[in-house]
Amino acid sequence: MSNYLEPLKSSFLTNMEFGSLMKQHLRDLATIDQTLLTDQPYSAYLQKIRDRTVYYEKELAQSRKNDETEKISRADKVRNKAIVAFSLMLKVYLLSDDPAEVVAGKSLRILYKTFKNPAKLNYEAKTLAIDKLVSELENEKYAEKVAFLNIGRYVTRMKMTNQQFEALFSGRSVTKAFAETYNMRAMRSELLADYNEFTAYILEMSNVLKTPLFVTTLAMLNTARKYYADLLARRKKANPPIVIPANGL
Repeated sequence: MSNYLEPLKSSFLTNMEFGSLMKQHLRDLATIDQTLLTDQPYSAYLQKIRDRTVYYEKELAQSRKNDETEKISRADKVRNKAIVAFSLMLKVYLLSDDPAEVVAGKSLRILYKTFKNPAKLNYEAKTLAIDKLVSELENEKYAEKVAFLNIGRYVTRMKMTNQQFEALFSGRSVTKAFAETYNMRAMRSELLADYNEFTAYILEMSNVLKTPLFVTTLAMLNTARKYYADLLARRKKANPPIVIPANGL
């Protein structure tokens, strides 16, 4: 009976999952008895996959860094909305028919304008500006006016969104990976091509020679491939494709 390679649509795996598959293979194959490693093409394929996986992992780190940067950008947009909301509320009270509200609104508006539109500042300057503005709004001179106009929740909104941004921004890791750029798609394609050649070679040799090296390697490859094939099957079952009737919706 011929040996077989466990079917796996690796293109359906996420970048992280594909990288994990390669690492699992390398860990498994590293346990093979070294005295069996006498086949030169086998060793050459494995070394090429090992080298490409190192660079692939660096690109994954870069991608995670980009994800972190995107989170920071989104958090900044959230606090910008908080700033604009506070500013608009002040403008509303400038149009009030209650003179006391107009006076309070003007006082707070003058304070706000001393910060020269904090939403336009860079990340660090904006953080400091919001901290200072909120601090002023919470002190005795302005707190009564904030309470009188019932806009305390807008002050709190600026404070909270600024703190959330600062937590993300100050926690970012500045690493060498941030400066390195790789083409993830091309890198994955190259690694996959080497991997497919390797698995095809292992399958062929396990059927032709049936030696321990190739039979054991194939078994290890299949164990990992089966795990990820089952993962994809569960995912597909949980998210069945939408079938559109022939006559349309």
